[in-house]
Amino acid sequence: MATPTCPSVPERLAVLDETEFGTLYTLITFALEGSTVRRAVLVASTAAEPTPRACAWTVRDGWLRPMDTAELELAVRPCPGLPNVRREVYSAPVLDQPHGH
Repeated sequence: MATPTCPSVPERLAVLDETEFGTLYTLITFALEGSTVRRAVLVASTAAEPTPRACAWTVRDGWLRPMDTAELELAVRPCPGLPNVRREVYSAPVLDQPHGH
């Protein structure tokens, strides 16, 4: 049985092919399962110019909940020494939790 491992640095995925989608699906499933993950964040970002956009969810109580936009603003701030890409931050949509959870 394969054991999923999570990197200690953020994983960046561009969902372009079946393998990358599989990786994203595995990471989200692992985070939502809840027995070992204590904190996880999913940030969705566009690369559209001139203003890329971003929204995010945190894993809480076994589901993806919209992340506070003030926290997201800090999270997507460019790091010193890296390209200065500013993202327009917006509230993530609320995702309906499946019945029975």
